[in-house]
Amino acid sequence: MVRPTSWLPLVVLGLLVGLTLWLNQLVQPREARADGSTRHDPDLMVENFSARKLDPDGTVRYTLAARKMVHYPDDDSAHLDTVKVEAYEPKQPKMTATADRGRLEQGGDRVWIEGNVVLVRDGDARVGASTLTTQKLLVLPNEGKARTTSDVTLTNPQGVAHAKGMELDNNARTIKLERVRATYKPSPRAGAVQ
Repeated sequence: MVRPTSWLPLVVLGLLVGLTLWLNQLVQPREARADGSTRHDPDLMVENFSARKLDPDGTVRYTLAARKMVHYPDDDSAHLDTVKVEAYEPKQPKMTATADRGRLEQGGDRVWIEGNVVLVRDGDARVGASTLTTQKLLVLPNEGKARTTSDVTLTNPQGVAHAKGMELDNNARTIKLERVRATYKPSPRAGAVQ
């Protein structure tokens, strides 16, 4: 007759072996998938890339153009060479941003541009044309905004300002500069007595 107490050490040993194998599976790295999904390879390349965002009435809200666009599916990013963004806000002067390179994020809702960034806001009846230069700029075209924490130089007919960081809101016609050094030229009409 076999006693249950004689099997007990074997059962405990079997449970320990099973537990050891299970723990070993948990700590082992997963095998790499052979479908290429973990590689950073482009799935789309476009020369002379151009895109437009339209308002519901069909008017152009902004355009995005690049000499070359390369899309990567693993992180859904798009890299741009020689970038140009033009914004056409209703009742506002046109704004044009150019740069050496850029990156699209969130389906184009965020556009990072960098390298010799030049932002030009056309003049109108109230204010002359303004030019802003920096090295890196985040453009939010749907919101009509742009910002940077890099050094900025703003030039317009009223003077020159150098700053460390900037936030621009084209809809509100505001620009916020941080840590500014500026030279201001008052307009001849400002001091005239009537």
